[in-house]
Amino acid sequence: MRNVLILLKKEYLRFVVDKPAVILTFLLPAVLIFIFGLIFGGNGGVQSKIPIVFVRNSDEPIAKFLESKLDSSDAIRLVKSYKKEGEKNERKIDEATAQKLVKTGKYSTALVVPADFITDTSSSIHLKMYYDPANEVEFSLIQGVIQKTIFTQLPQLFPLLFQKQIIKPLQGLKRKKFNSDIADVVSKYFGVPKEKILESMDFSKWDSKELLKGGNNTGDNFISKIIRFESKQLVGENIANPGVTRSVGGWAMMFLLFSITGAASSFFEEKQEGSLKRLLCMPVRRSQLIWAKYIFTITLGIVQLLVMFVFAWLVFGVDIFSNFGNLFIVIVASAVAAVSFGMLITSVTKSYQQANGIAMVFILVMSAVGGSWFPTFLLPGWMQTISRLTINYWSVEAFLQVLWRNAPFARIALPVLILFSTGFIVNFYALVRFRKGNIF
Repeated sequence: MRNVLILLKKEYLRFVVDKPAVILTFLLPAVLIFIFGLIFGGNGGVQSKIPIVFVRNSDEPIAKFLESKLDSSDAIRLVKSYKKEGEKNERKIDEATAQKLVKTGKYSTALVVPADFITDTSSSIHLKMYYDPANEVEFSLIQGVIQKTIFTQLPQLFPLLFQKQIIKPLQGLKRKKFNSDIADVVSKYFGVPKEKILESMDFSKWDSKELLKGGNNTGDNFISKIIRFESKQLVGENIANPGVTRSVGGWAMMFLLFSITGAASSFFEEKQEGSLKRLLCMPVRRSQLIWAKYIFTITLGIVQLLVMFVFAWLVFGVDIFSNFGNLFIVIVASAVAAVSFGMLITSVTKSYQQANGIAMVFILVMSAVGGSWFPTFLLPGWMQTISRLTINYWSVEAFLQVLWRNAPFARIALPVLILFSTGFIVNFYALVRFRKGNIF
């Protein structure tokens, strides 16, 4: 045991003097977590808004109302003016300029509210969108925001437009009878006075200002009677930074795999330097060298994960202390599994360069498939099945249970068991490989 402790001290000293290794283990993950944290909702929950060019050619109150609501959106930012090179003052953007800004790549999307956005003869809302398909995800998000704004802020508009579409072909007495029949049904089953329904269907009295009042509007009453949507958040309602809390476990595991694999494969560097041969000339057994390397990499992994989670707590307010006991168990289990991966790569390769190359491929694939980059539900069904074969998946699942759901140990028992079991089985195989003299 004395020899193992001496060798372990050697490992720590070797690591401390290796400045690039220290930077890659602690500083680089912290910087990348900071960047990813800002992307996924860090910095106090303030995310950068997607800029879209906006042109309003309609003076209808509803068009102005829609503009004001889009202006206050948390997801998009309306760009209404621009400044040419050499000019001091900004110009208001028109439709032709909006198209040019999208074509030249200045912006990916432009929204135009045309003059015929809505009129007293309209049976639909008219909007124009110009976009660059280079980023379809961004375009889909913008479309969703616009549709959500219209549906949630102007629900009273849709019954009226729907009625216009239905009765457009009807004339004279047929239209009156149709209106009367509809009013009878709505009044009977939705509790709305028939007079108000008939008044709302009188298109000669169209007034967009009245539509914006909401309140006693028949359409608003009608929609609320048909759709009653009650939502209640059951999990994570008190979490300060949901985006980072959901993602930090996956990032931490990916960075851990990189640093631990590098630490484990340092056997090759010692062999190349000749220090490994000198150690074997001393009264030191191979098993003691392996145990020292194993204990060192596990403690390094635990410390690295702790540093990354403390960093996430300091910078993004991720709560790591309310369930710290279970968090520490998952950290240890993840470190054990990561070390087994590093030891396996070292045991089946013949050089430091080969070990790093193979490890890079496997780590990137496991991170992508196992949930370190994005939730696994976004993957096809067959790939979700494969994801369960990665240590990333079980580590991310355990971290999510602890940090997001504040789960008791019973909820993380299975992932922890799988991580420890993987570590034991894979390390045993790596030990067998080491005894065959792959490195020694």
